[in-house]
Parts: sequence; C-alpha cells; structure tokens
Amino acid sequence: MRSVIDAVRRIRVSFQENGTGRESWLLFDSQGTLVKSEGEALGRSGLMEALAARAKACPKISGKEQWEIQWEEKELSLSVCRYIHMTLGEFFNIRADLSPEREALADCGQGRRLTYGELKEESDALALSLIRLGVQRGDKIAVIMDNCWENVVTKEAIEKTGGVIVNLNIHEKDEMLARLLEETDVKAVFIRQGIKARGHLEMLYGMCPELRKQKPDTVCCRKFPRLKLIIVTEPDPSAGCAYQFQRLLEAGRSMDREILKKRMKEISPFDDATIIHTSGTTGKPKGVVLCHAQLIESAWSHVEKMELTCEDRFYMSSPMFHSLGCIGSVMSSIAAGNTLVFAGGKGCEGLLDTLQEEQCTVLSGVPTVYFRLLEQAERSPEGAGGLRLRLCVSAGAPCPSSVYTGLMERLGVKKILTMYGMTEAGPGISSSMAETPDQTAVLSGCEPWPGVEIKIRDLETGRDLPAGTAGEICVRSFGVMKEYYNSPEETRRAVDSQGWLFTGDVGYLSEEGKIFFLGRCKDLIIHGGENISPNEVEEFLRRHEAVEDAAVVGIPDLQYGENVFAFVRLKPGHEIGQEELIRWCRGKIATIKIPQMIEFVDAFPVSASGKIDKRELRKRACALCGTSEKA
Repeated sequence: MRSVIDAVRRIRVSFQENGTGRESWLLFDSQGTLVKSEGEALGRSGLMEALAARAKACPKISGKEQWEIQWEEKELSLSVCRYIHMTLGEFFNIRADLSPEREALADCGQGRRLTYGELKEESDALALSLIRLGVQRGDKIAVIMDNCWENVVTKEAIEKTGGVIVNLNIHEKDEMLARLLEETDVKAVFIRQGIKARGHLEMLYGMCPELRKQKPDTVCCRKFPRLKLIIVTEPDPSAGCAYQFQRLLEAGRSMDREILKKRMKEISPFDDATIIHTSGTTGKPKGVVLCHAQLIESAWSHVEKMELTCEDRFYMSSPMFHSLGCIGSVMSSIAAGNTLVFAGGKGCEGLLDTLQEEQCTVLSGVPTVYFRLLEQAERSPEGAGGLRLRLCVSAGAPCPSSVYTGLMERLGVKKILTMYGMTEAGPGISSSMAETPDQTAVLSGCEPWPGVEIKIRDLETGRDLPAGTAGEICVRSFGVMKEYYNSPEETRRAVDSQGWLFTGDVGYLSEEGKIFFLGRCKDLIIHGGENISPNEVEEFLRRHEAVEDAAVVGIPDLQYGENVFAFVRLKPGHEIGQEELIRWCRGKIATIKIPQMIEFVDAFPVSASGKIDKRELRKRACALCGTSEKA
C-alpha cells in the first residue's frame, strides 16, 4: 500500500551516551520507515530501527509533548519531540532533497514548470540576493502577485531570509493599498507587472511621485519611509527604481550558499512568518500574523484531511494571497510532495480544459468555482470526458448540495471535502468528507480537526451554550493567530486571555460534537426578536427545481427590525416569478423566514476571495426597497 504522506515526520533526537550529549534529526514516512538522517552519526546501529518502530507506533505526538526511550543495557536515554519545531526554510529544503526530480509547479498561465530541486535552487538564489540587498530577519516584505511560479519562489525565498511575507490583494485600489503598505511597515515589495490594466508600479508612482527618478539602490519614499526595495518580475523601461526579478535570480546563483545556511540557523520556528489580510468585506482588512510552526502544522493537517499523496496533481483556484490558497493549497501540496497546478490570472476561464489536460486529481476552491466548472462541462461537446478528479475541496462559503450532486453524478468526482475555517484560526477548524451527496456538511455537519477545541457562546451574555443551541462559534487551537498586526485592541476583542478565538460566526454543536455553521453574526437577520439564519433560507430556496443558487440578506424594517430579502439565480431554461416562488415557500418553512421580496439576478457580486459579497447585496436590496441601510 502506498504511503499517504511522503516523509511526514521530522524528529529531533537528543541523548546522553557515556556522559556526552548529542543531537540529530531523523525523517520517517507515514509507515514509520526511516528515509533520512541529518547531523552527527548516532553511534548505535540499532537506534534508528528502534526509533522507526516507535514512530510507527505513535505517529501523532503533539509538539508540546515529549516521550522517552530507555535502553538500560546500553546506557542510552532519549527524548523525542514532533516535527513542528522547524522553520519553513528547513521544511521546503527537506521536501526538495527527498524528491528533487519530481514536478513541483505547473504554471499553465506562463507555460513554466519547476521540479522540487529547481524550486529550491531558485528560492535559494533569490534569498541570497535579498540578504545581499539588506533584508534582515523580521523585515516585512509585501508580495503583490497573482498565482504564478514567481509567487511561490518569492515566498520561499522570503521565509529563508527570516523575513515576514505581507500578502496583499492584487485587486486593492490605491487608497487601501497605500494604507496596508504603511500599516505593515513594509521594507520591500515584489510586484508582478501586467496583472491589472493599471500596473501596481504605476500605482506606487501615484502615491510616491519621487520614485520615478530614483535608482533601485537609492529608494527613498516620503509616504513609506521604511520602503527600501522594489522588485518587479517583468522588464519595464519605466521601472528605474526597481530591481529585476530575473537579474536577482542570476546574481544569487553564483553567491556563497554558506551565507544562507548561516541566516537560516538564526530563524526560530516561532518567528512571525506571514501576514494574511482578512477579506475585508465587512470592514477594513486586518493583518493576521502566523508563525513558521503554525503554518507547517496547518499544512500537515490539510494534507491528512485531503488524503493527499505524492502522486496527486493539485489544482488551486484560490488566490495565493488568501489562506486557502497559500496554506490550504501551496503549502499542503509541497508538504505532500505532489504537483501544484494553477493558471495565473485566467480565473475560472478554461478550467475544465486545464483539469483535463493536466490530469488533475484534486481541485480546491470556493463554491463559485464549482458552479463555473459545471457550466463548462454542460457546454463542452465532450462533457467531462477525461476528468480524473478524485476529490473536490470546498471552503470559504456554504456550497449548495445540488452542486455536490452535480460534481459526483455528472463529473464523476469520488469525494468532496467541505472545510470550515477562517484565517485567524490558521485556517482549519473542521471538515466533512462526503462520498455521497447526502453526506455533505450542509446536512451532516463538520467534525473538528484534531487539536481543535470548539464551544458555542451566547451572543449577548457570553456564557457557554449546550449542544443544539445556536450561538457564536469559539475556537481554541495551536493554529490560532498570534495577533492582528499592530492592532492590540482588535486582537484583544478577537482572542481572550484563555486563547479562545471569537469567530464572529453563528452555529451550534450536535450531541456528537459536530459543528453546524449557520452564517456570520453580522449577517444574522433579527425579525421581531427572532434570529433567522440566511444560510438556512438559502439552502431551502435551492431545493426548488428552478433555483440554481440564492443569497439572503436582511433589510431594515421599522416594525420588525429586519425583513428577509432574497436574491435568486435561476437554472438555465427555467422561469418562475416572485409571487410563485413565495407561494411555494408557504407551509414548508416558518412564515418569518419566507422572503418578503425576491430579486432575480444573472450573477452575484463576489469579493476577491470568491465569496458572495453580502455587503454589496444588502446595499442593492435597500436601494430596491427605498430603505436606508441604517434605518
């Protein structure tokens, strides 16, 4: 039987032998077989075999626990801890050393492919150039790129220098981009040109006109005093103030690797590694800070839940600046040692063709992606012929069960993993693996991941609630963020002194401990003192044979507080009127949950992360009803 995960455990071994202390590292695969050792020879021929057997017997040891092996007859004492005490640079290099010839990246947008060995060489070279240019441990380095091979190389390089990745949304406008660059104390910024009609370098020039006349080694910006380095991926005559990405790679290839090794030894697994900004659809984006150890632990949790193997071909549709993209896709794929496939700025365009051509076995994305995939299969003369998808991973928003049915019955998908999480939780919280449509999380709930504690608290009193009672979902785990960057008050409101993260989501726990997600606290509709879950109404509307999807919001009402307003997208070739659909609801759902008004749409507004933008829908609903949002 093939190993689910290739080389999943790195174990540090410290022991005393004849009064002399020694330390080494061992790597085991998921079957407990030793695949590599590092450091000084252990001096006992039977030691590795004993540790391999121990690792096989106890493969899931917590990073906070230790266990010992006593060999009295050989006067040997060992203490062993789990792999999480590792930096991302070490994590990346170990993967490359184990399978240097295996294909790591397939950038279909640019026609570029890299093996794990090439990925290591390129990231090492870029890291060395960054060190030469003055990047220090803890420096904040912004990355403004779409899904491309340069994005992965850049982020690996930053981690190896000890810098902190600042993930920035490529869709941000000038004002928000300026605020985020300033608030995160950015020292360097990587830009991929050509991904927007107005390039991000041009946006920088608008904020800092003085940059137009500066050279790469003399960058000095009044608006961003800490900014010292600008790097662009494409040659650009107007980029006089920027270093060229390819030239930095070329320069780094000839530099002394010992410089990088020395820097990497200075980095702690608990140093800040990345800042991922929340989507910001309900307010100003906040920078979630996660450390090296948290990212690695999260990557392995995703690998295990997705049952990834080194033979998978993993298509990621989520942007690399969001947690589902950078952790749930990029890092998870690297951890498993498989091939990560993406198509740059094409979005869902040509998704079916790419999945077929690249023989992808896993697809990860938000529900919008699966709507588009089913539409493409419907239009394609060949249908879904040639698809090899064994697993679809859905996250970011609830997905209609009808979509799951379509994926399984029309596209032949074997399993669907529904994940519930949020960036602040690292991001994984719970999931549900379905092998039939009726097993989906909408109907059966999600099981918390190992090491994740969940409780439900009353939205008004803050007290803990029993099973079956809806309230705010609270989470505690190793993956919960360190902080919101430079926002101590926001951090204190989000995470209490006991480590509980207040998610802002509404849900309940079943008697079996499964979690049922009902929606965002801010999206909850309060009608005459009764709480109404938009998700519940949406799922109900999708049961009608003519309805493809629905999005429900609350609009202000002087008498009842809020009324239910539904936006509905119909299936192709189907027609139904507002009154007819409202009549269909009567007697099947509580009267207070029946929409007072329904607006039919061809598409829903979505955020950069692919989620339906409820904030925009609420504005539209209020405008249609002639009601102020603040009524």
